Amino acid sequence: MYNAHMKEKYTQFRLWESTLKKLRRIYAETGESMIAIVDRLATQELEKLTHENVQVQAVPSEKE
Repeated sequence: MYNAHMKEKYTQFRLWESTLKKLRRIYAETGESMIAIVDRLATQELEKLTHENVQVQAVPSEKE
């Protein structure tokens, strides 16, 4: 939905033409707005990194 995030603050950023083409393809096939696609992918990557960090911290270190 286009107006779903209208209360959010916006900023501009640059991206590669190849990335823009990928975003446009995702938009064409899903109907999801490009800003929502970028937000979803950034959120997924952050969750993945957070999950990886939790796993690393959960591994007990060996004491010499």
